[in-house]
Amino acid sequence: MRRAIINADDFGLCRGVNEGIIKAHREGILTSTTLMANMPGFEDAVALSGENPRLGVGIHLNILRGAPVAPPDKVPTLLAPSGFMWGSVYVFLRRLWAGRISPADIEAELRAQVEKVLRAGVPATHVDSEKHIHTIPAVFRTVARLLPEYGLRRVRFINEFCLSPRPAQTAKALAISLSCRGMRRRLREHAIMTADRFYGLCGSGRMTVRRLVRILERLGEGTAEIMLHPGYMTAELVALERLTGSYYINNRRELELGTLLDPAVREVVARRSIELITFREI
Repeated sequence: MRRAIINADDFGLCRGVNEGIIKAHREGILTSTTLMANMPGFEDAVALSGENPRLGVGIHLNILRGAPVAPPDKVPTLLAPSGFMWGSVYVFLRRLWAGRISPADIEAELRAQVEKVLRAGVPATHVDSEKHIHTIPAVFRTVARLLPEYGLRRVRFINEFCLSPRPAQTAKALAISLSCRGMRRRLREHAIMTADRFYGLCGSGRMTVRRLVRILERLGEGTAEIMLHPGYMTAELVALERLTGSYYINNRRELELGTLLDPAVREVVARRSIELITFREI
């Protein structure tokens, strides 16, 4: 049996992203998304999730950009002088490796985000993270310990090895996939489940119809998660980017939305009898 979870990251970022995700779900093949608790589109996303009960909604943990959910004085090492998080995965990692990011601060903010989503009544299906930061061992130790406390037993697991036209993306996929291999023992210890395969990192922001069709044509048995970032580029998103840090994928959200709506994608799903599911079904 071939099964696919088609997941959109960044639900709750802003209204334009929320609208794109819902359109991709209602009119395309999107089955799943992950919700950002600390972004201005959160309440709108919660309302939309209630109107679309077939859409699986997980939690997009975010300790890289935006304001914290926890009180700022409880997470000082996560914050730049501006009061926002550092806005760059590279700055965060340099500070983490230098011992300037407190594990207690990471735990406090992760707890605050999970609890905010659950308090909003969202039946969270799984967890992933901004820039896949949960795959960093120092962060994943906390994530793996926290998830069972909140009844969360599914997490994104990246095992995508590829040759991308962008060498940096190839290296990134390799590094994250190798880091995920080190997660296996903790996954077993905490009875946390994952999809069998993951796609989307190497084509991040460039998930064209041709690329997605190629992935779907090659799916083997088991469950695959395919990551995309659909949405609309709006003035709100541009303004938000100035506050929270630049993000190259914003200019490509409408391309990926178009991919999810394309009839050619739906045709290959039907022809190959691919069952479209959410993380609830694994």
